[in-house]
Amino acid sequence: MDTQKITESLSKIFHTEGHRIVFWYDQDQEFLDTFQSLDLDDIKLVNLSEESLLEIKVRLELEDLDSKYLLYSPTQEPEPEKDWLLDIKLYSRPFHADKASILLNELKLQKQSMRAHLNERKKFFNSRDRVNRLKKLVSTDDREQDIDLKILTVLTRSEQAEIFHILMKLFGEMCVDRDCDFKSPTKSWTEIEKFGMAPFFWEQMAKAFGYNVDSPSLSDLLIRLLVNDFAKNFRGDIPGSLSHFLLNDKTLATNASVFVSQWRSNLIHFRQYGVISSEIAKELRLDEHLINCTEECLLDVMTFEVVERQVIRSLRTKITQGDLQKPANLKTAILRRKDGHWTTIQLDEYGNNGNIYATTYNALESTLDLLTIRQKYDAGFSFASAKDMYQAYTTELFKFDQLYRLFHEDADKVELAGFDIIKDVQKVVESCYSGWYLDQISMNWGSFLEGENGLLEHWSIPDINKQQDFFVHNVKPVLKSRPNSRAFVIISDAFRYEVAEELTREVNSKFRFKAMLFSQLGVLPSYTALGMASLLPHREYGYKEGSDQVLVDGLPCSSLDQRGAILSKHDGIAIKATDLLAMSKNEGRELIRDWRVVYIYHDQIDSTGDTASSEGQAFSAARKAIDEISSLIKIVVNNLNGSNVFVTADHGFLYQDNAPSPLEKSALTYKPDGVAKAKKRYILGWELGESEKAWHSSTSKTAGTNDDMEFWIPKGINRFHFAGGARFIHGGALPQEIVVPVIHVRELEGKTAQKEAMKQVGVSLLGSNRKIVNYIQKFEFIQTEKISEKMEARTLVVSLRDGEQLISNEETLTFDSSSDSMEDRKRVVKLMLQKGSYDNKKEYSLTLRDPKTQIEYERIPLTIDLAFINDF
Repeated sequence: MDTQKITESLSKIFHTEGHRIVFWYDQDQEFLDTFQSLDLDDIKLVNLSEESLLEIKVRLELEDLDSKYLLYSPTQEPEPEKDWLLDIKLYSRPFHADKASILLNELKLQKQSMRAHLNERKKFFNSRDRVNRLKKLVSTDDREQDIDLKILTVLTRSEQAEIFHILMKLFGEMCVDRDCDFKSPTKSWTEIEKFGMAPFFWEQMAKAFGYNVDSPSLSDLLIRLLVNDFAKNFRGDIPGSLSHFLLNDKTLATNASVFVSQWRSNLIHFRQYGVISSEIAKELRLDEHLINCTEECLLDVMTFEVVERQVIRSLRTKITQGDLQKPANLKTAILRRKDGHWTTIQLDEYGNNGNIYATTYNALESTLDLLTIRQKYDAGFSFASAKDMYQAYTTELFKFDQLYRLFHEDADKVELAGFDIIKDVQKVVESCYSGWYLDQISMNWGSFLEGENGLLEHWSIPDINKQQDFFVHNVKPVLKSRPNSRAFVIISDAFRYEVAEELTREVNSKFRFKAMLFSQLGVLPSYTALGMASLLPHREYGYKEGSDQVLVDGLPCSSLDQRGAILSKHDGIAIKATDLLAMSKNEGRELIRDWRVVYIYHDQIDSTGDTASSEGQAFSAARKAIDEISSLIKIVVNNLNGSNVFVTADHGFLYQDNAPSPLEKSALTYKPDGVAKAKKRYILGWELGESEKAWHSSTSKTAGTNDDMEFWIPKGINRFHFAGGARFIHGGALPQEIVVPVIHVRELEGKTAQKEAMKQVGVSLLGSNRKIVNYIQKFEFIQTEKISEKMEARTLVVSLRDGEQLISNEETLTFDSSSDSMEDRKRVVKLMLQKGSYDNKKEYSLTLRDPKTQIEYERIPLTIDLAFINDF
């Protein structure tokens, strides 16, 4: 070591650390010349070999109590019993000029005994970069094990000096993008071996996981950790071909699960985990071993992605084979897996289709819900009156259509991602919906249409407004309420009732909005020209003589400009939704400034479904419609100060994913005279007469028109022809077509807004015991409120923590029950405590956090007392 470094080290000891007396023994006399050449300003240099030790003792303890002394001896340090200056040494500071000693000083380590250990690691300390990185991690009271752990941290470039994080970095190096090589040495592992740290590393693996094998390797350790996590959560005996990978110490094997759980949930390392675990699953041929496993066995296993596929296969098999004796169990399994690792991460290989497993589970959940409601009506539909059936549709039967749409919306994404795993489920869905529900609803509703007292003669439902009275019943009361009040009407073409019900829930989840869903009896035939005309303000309306053109108060109304002209007579304006969405706040305000009635025309569903080339996208169009109308409502309320917004439609629609069969075609044996317009679901004309293939009535009876226009509509779900697309239809008399939604959206203010604001359900821990006595602990939570119009689901990540330090696995729970039963709203989570020393007098915590925001919902104090189990 050169003179400058020695001078710097001594100056630091005297001036920075504040020592008065420093002893320096140099038995090999390496630094005699250096000592004699030192220039330390106010430090007195004494060569002990040239002075009387008694004189030195008297001087230091009696005569000169203020000066600083460097006492150098070119000899070996004497034994304590022969050391005249021993008492002085007890309050002084030793100095060594070897590399290990300088490192000791540089690292600010207090224990002089660490010199030998640092000397053994001298190869590591040859690099100034490694030393500098280590200095950032070292604490003054670190011992040998602490230093070695931090050396591993430097070599692996880990985020924390903690064995779990070091392992994550080591394993992560096995990945390059989507490729994985877990058998070849990584760069960090090569350095660990190069600097002699491998023995320490394997000691830590033995302590942490009980990993003791004759020829340890990273690849073997990796396989054992993953297999042990798999086994820990597997219900039953794991496949025999995997059993030899199990760790012997069950407590430490739990530690393996804690590590694997933390690894896959780590925001930095979870992608590498996905690649590596998939590669290990291939190596173990895990898919072959899981082929007969049911979802019950795998319910809690999150180790491998291939498990997710097997769970889905098992659920698919039970659904397709009609094994629905306990549908609640299957629903529970789906909800559990939806909270799991593989459904809550971004799976890059599936592009923009979202998480394909979550989407698949959503499709399966919709199927189960559909089949469950089907079981409720197993004997078929039976209603005493048209009013009863209408009300049944608006309260429950619409869910058949909604669940069918939601299933296909998700199934389409699954198919686009290249999965064919739920094609067999689709057959079950089609059998339920197209093969049973549509037959039931068309047959039952059809029975109320025919006859002298049927709906075709008396088109009305008690207590239900008619579509042609929309303006009178909804808009006029708003205009009369205050002189300057303004009404906004969003009319979405083919926006059927079940889609509106979902939008209503969406709007009610937003702060300051209150949406109420009603229905009105749509006009018949249920098609655009007649439906749009009926919604406009009018004294009378009907067909132009000899034509299928609809007039409102004698004026045409098919175009936006024509509707605007009619509205202008009632202080109103017509706007295209696409134009409003593109406007700035000031442009929108300027446009509506002089008008009290604003009709906004939106067309997403009908423009997509009513075209043969795109009718298969009708359900994705419904999703876009929900999103766009939600945005329109926000613009109207926030930018245009609209406090009263109505959302309605001209008609609904029917959609079947499978092309209709020839049996669903009502082929006409002759074309009647006087036909004005012929479409798949209706024929307009004059003096049409009767047909056994069709229902016959007039628009004066079913739409309130002032003319003699008649129509035919095919019975049930039939079509007159299939040309131009046949899966998406409207114009007929089924509830899906003529139950027209009306959503009234109001802006809430002040305390009313606070009261009506959407809230998340509450969650409470059950039981009074707040002590953990086992490494595996179950906690039971209860959802304190059921899901409702103003109460939405809450998802929480549950874990055990020491302050902020994670000491367990993390589990996700979603509380989304709409049941009145408290028992149905209970959820159980199993947490595995990391192996370690826990103070039974210290406070630890059960932590509940929002997975998206990381905001802490609750921190429940508890103690950990493992004394009993540690005794055995």
